[in-house]
Amino acid sequence: MIIKQIDSKQEDLEILQQLQQRPDLSPQTQRKIEQRIRLLCAGIKGEEESAYLMQFHFGNHPDWVIINDLRLQFQNKVAQIDHLLINRHLQIFVCESKRIAGELIINEFGEFSRRYNGQGQGMPSPLEQNKRHISILKQLLQKKRIQCPSLCGLYFKPLIYSLILISNDSSIRRPKKTISGLDNIIKNEQLQEKVKQLSKPLGILSIIRTVSRSRLEEFAHQLVKLHHPQKHDWLACFGLNKINNHSANIATSPQPQTETPTPIKKPFSYFCVACRKNISPDAANYCWNHKNIFGGKAYCYQCQQIIRQKQQ
Repeated sequence: MIIKQIDSKQEDLEILQQLQQRPDLSPQTQRKIEQRIRLLCAGIKGEEESAYLMQFHFGNHPDWVIINDLRLQFQNKVAQIDHLLINRHLQIFVCESKRIAGELIINEFGEFSRRYNGQGQGMPSPLEQNKRHISILKQLLQKKRIQCPSLCGLYFKPLIYSLILISNDSSIRRPKKTISGLDNIIKNEQLQEKVKQLSKPLGILSIIRTVSRSRLEEFAHQLVKLHHPQKHDWLACFGLNKINNHSANIATSPQPQTETPTPIKKPFSYFCVACRKNISPDAANYCWNHKNIFGGKAYCYQCQQIIRQKQQ
């Protein structure tokens, strides 16, 4: 059963797209916004791929619940958990999704990097990232912010596992040296088999520590109640000031009348000619100002990227 879906990131994408069209951006800020848009789009695709396979394998299973995109806070610390997969034995699989374009490389020291089109770039360890998420989840459980199911007055202690889910179209280069935790870095398509493997060792304990389905759902809903959606101040993020509405200033200030006043046109909405999604006037103007790329037609940001890729 799916308890919580992924929070929509569409509003953030549209705001970033509008910021990208501002005439007062420095080249450095322009690049930062473009990079943030790419990272946001990649994150969305990675989470959606993982969420789809979780739903496919466990979504209709009565003994499992799925929580997507859970943001927990504890003592000024934040855990942005991509997915939680929980069964009736209170085994919690904390899953971190990573969409890697090209190749994920792990060296003998456990350091992570990615390589795409022959260019390498270091990246934070998703293993350490997920350890921090699990640490905050454990602290919330220890402080009884989440009430665990009990049997005869004894509370069940959840068993927590870390899984790093890599997009299926990525390749993973692992070190020859054995490093703890690397066997839990898997591709999305390996999720079901890995969960089965980690669930087996319980043996007879699985009978003793099985909670009812209603208790499992109640436990999951407690977690969702602790969700704190993230709100971005994108202007502050890039050190930008709010642009005053020049047209509003003109409309509110006294204007000299002419003999033939120009009729005021009613505002209307713009839409992408490819996917028919509503777009901002700035996005439409951007396309019209780049006729050599978009042929005088207006597109949303995602469709703009597709057209640019085809022309490369």
